[in-house]
Amino acid sequence: MAKPLQPNKEEHLDYLRLLIANKFSKPIVNTNDCKLLEEAIQVSINLRLSVCTISRLFLIKKSDSSSSIYTLNACSLYVGYNNWKGLINSFSEQNVLHQKAILFAVIQNTISLDKLFSKLNASSKSSQLYETINQIILCKAQQKDEVFFKRLFELQTIFEFEESYKYAIYHTIHLLGSLCEQHDWLSEIAIANYHNLPFKENYIVEWLVVPKMNYYLPLLENCYKNNSAIADFYHLINCTHFAETNQWDSFLNHYNKIDTAPKNNMLEMRWLGVQLYYDNHFDKSINREKLIGEITKNSYTNAKDAGDRVSSIFMICTYLFVSEAFDLIISLFEQKTAKHSSILGYWAELSYNQLKVYYSLSLVKNNRKDEAIMIFKQIIPDQFDLNFNHRMNRLYKNLELVVNDK
Repeated sequence: MAKPLQPNKEEHLDYLRLLIANKFSKPIVNTNDCKLLEEAIQVSINLRLSVCTISRLFLIKKSDSSSSIYTLNACSLYVGYNNWKGLINSFSEQNVLHQKAILFAVIQNTISLDKLFSKLNASSKSSQLYETINQIILCKAQQKDEVFFKRLFELQTIFEFEESYKYAIYHTIHLLGSLCEQHDWLSEIAIANYHNLPFKENYIVEWLVVPKMNYYLPLLENCYKNNSAIADFYHLINCTHFAETNQWDSFLNHYNKIDTAPKNNMLEMRWLGVQLYYDNHFDKSINREKLIGEITKNSYTNAKDAGDRVSSIFMICTYLFVSEAFDLIISLFEQKTAKHSSILGYWAELSYNQLKVYYSLSLVKNNRKDEAIMIFKQIIPDQFDLNFNHRMNRLYKNLELVVNDK
């Protein structure tokens, strides 16, 4: 059987299942239901789908393969569409109209919060839904709707993690963070309410990581009090912030409480970086060569996966640059990232773009200005990770002044 050229979107399949169940007048939950549906489809459109095929479509029988075009076209015909493409087009049109209607009601302030949350939670996940919620968030910020923002994370459909929508969640979280920067009243809500989110990850503190913003460290503090499992993350972020703002007593207070080995590449790079800061300030760099050796040989800076490797090297370079370890930045870039895979994930691509800023500045420090200019021309300044945007833009502008100073 022919397969779709593109993977089927779950929101489209969910819609198809809903339409079939409505047409069939009962949910399809077991093999007997699939048998009865098989007969109903054959009577209705004179096409046959096997019980096994229907079971896979309704997730009663597990399968690693996607439904064939024949199956999707037949089911679409059964519920009143000419084919699968027609059903998808109709779904998209209805979804857009539905989302616009919700947004207009919010703008006109004619919908209660309970009804708004109910409608949004009843919606299918889609790119359009995230565009709508972002517009609603902007509107509610303008209206200064404090209750909306206190209840925001009741929107399970929006914030329940799903791999295919992680970037959409990421941008919604950063929109919220940007608004917290602009509005003190919203910062206060975030500090008081966003430390105990009903999700596996606390998006606000783990996906933002902006200790320079006034609301962030108090929110991180509340999150740590509520969940001691983030201890490593909590202490490392505080160590980084206090070192870079020359608050060394506060730095030591957190540094001495880091007891366990970091659990992922980003935390391990932060841990090595924090040790560099400690060594530079308190030990007059006596352990610098040892730490440089650990960084160079580290499994994450040598990871087979190009995305993990590039992201790890970028993270440690944020510390190496502050520590003025320009030779090591050059070495890591030239030996471990220059031959990276041509296909990186979204965040790794951002990291690689930002890494070029550190590399180019390090080349300048090593009197290799012509090479620095070549790298500078490859940097895309509007493609910096939102967590590092302030820092990278500042460094990029400094670099721009240097390379343009003939």
